Amino acid sequence: MLAIIGILLTTIVSAGAQDFEKEIRPLIQDYCLKCHSTEKQKGDFDLEQHTAPDGIRRHPKPWQMVLQQLVDREMPPKEKPQPSPEQKEKLMSWVRASLDAVALERAGDPGPVVLRRLSNAEYTYTIRDLTGVAALDPAKEFPVDGAAGEGFTNTGQSLVMSPSLITKYLDAGKAIATHAVLLPDGMRFSPSTTRRDWTEEVLAEIRGFYAQFTASGGAGTVTQQGIPLDKGAAGVLPLEKYFAASLEVRDGKNVVEVVARERGLSAKYLGSLVKVMSAKEQSLLLDGLRARWRMAKTENVPAMVAEIGEWQKALWKFGSVGHIGKVGAAKAWMEPVTPLVSQQELRLKLAAPANGNEVVLYLAASDAGDGSTNDFVVWQQPKLTIPGRPPILLRDVRKLVAELSARRERIFAATSRALAAAAAPDAPREGVDAEAVKAWFDYLGIGSGAAIKLDHFTKPLPKSGEYDFVKGWGSPDLPSLMANSSDTHVRIPGNMKPHGVVVHPTPKLAAAVGWQSPV
Repeated sequence: MLAIIGILLTTIVSAGAQDFEKEIRPLIQDYCLKCHSTEKQKGDFDLEQHTAPDGIRRHPKPWQMVLQQLVDREMPPKEKPQPSPEQKEKLMSWVRASLDAVALERAGDPGPVVLRRLSNAEYTYTIRDLTGVAALDPAKEFPVDGAAGEGFTNTGQSLVMSPSLITKYLDAGKAIATHAVLLPDGMRFSPSTTRRDWTEEVLAEIRGFYAQFTASGGAGTVTQQGIPLDKGAAGVLPLEKYFAASLEVRDGKNVVEVVARERGLSAKYLGSLVKVMSAKEQSLLLDGLRARWRMAKTENVPAMVAEIGEWQKALWKFGSVGHIGKVGAAKAWMEPVTPLVSQQELRLKLAAPANGNEVVLYLAASDAGDGSTNDFVVWQQPKLTIPGRPPILLRDVRKLVAELSARRERIFAATSRALAAAAAPDAPREGVDAEAVKAWFDYLGIGSGAAIKLDHFTKPLPKSGEYDFVKGWGSPDLPSLMANSSDTHVRIPGNMKPHGVVVHPTPKLAAAVGWQSPV
């Protein structure tokens, strides 16, 4: 098709050149060039320079003006010689045919295009499309685009560059570059300009991905440096949902992918759970749970999840906030803990046995799933520990109990004689004053006689004199009881030894201090 158009144009131009020299040039010479020659140029229009055979092809615009003037009957002027209608029509037909030939030759060619810059709006939208950051406004400091004669702000003639505008383009480029984030395989752009914000953006994307298949919270809290932190804030697996779905897969009702899609779960996590629970190899940790899973129904799921929760507490630890990554400190917020150790200390708080029964402790050991070869359990130094006393080895307990029992019998046997001597110092030491012993026993709360009238000190005395550490009970008048809680020897005016207790009786009222055993 292009070849045919080229041949036609060549034919038209050749024929047009012959007609021009024979018929058209004389008409132009007689009716146009007398006023619009290179010498005269009336109306600043020189048609003579465009009268070559290919002049209309090289410069069609002046001939468009000629055609328009002929159509409007503006040329030749009325006072000038006029061509006949046949001559005028011949000239107009030739101009039209020549212009049509030129238009056909240049079909699809927009003509010269002015090299222009992007308008402010075009530049802004281009940067936003390239970076993906809708908040960028790189042209906010640029001068306002001016409108050309047509009224458009994106006309090439109006979009010029100036030295100051080039400087603003460079500044805008620098500002855009601050949003660039370098990646191992390229780069991306961020609405923010700081490393911390970039890290938070990536973490938010990761959390958003896992949030599709996890639940927030529900994992309890851990206190770090006095701050309670939610261990499940970053998302935890909703184990009940996954275990319930695993039962459906176990019973062959559907495949993992279908069940996960229907329940909004991760097919990867669900598949891993089913694989672990269906495995045949021995595991000290999982054997019991697997056995229950194989027989479990939906109502049994919460109990299994609760058991897993206890194991999670034992198998994971949380690092101290502010120390993660330091030498000798935790490497991550949550780290696994292996329960396999060569030595384990076991402490058990013993409660008082009911009805005189013995406390029985059973210890059992098993292998960790790797067989029992070369496995030994040694019970080292089993002992009882009592606060404030040295530990008692279990092998010495029976002997100690027997010795304490004998000592108790000796002390209780001598108690009555000691109390009698204290109550009646002038009485024979061999004898026992039954009334005195009874009075002491009643006072100490271990007798069964008539009650003795006692008025207790119930009103606190916040301090004595100038000493805040000397406090007691009673009243400003006697009798009273005072105690010194300091390491200082003072007089109040009485003599107060460090950590001492004093009582002040009256001639008619006695004051006594007694301690009743809590047992």
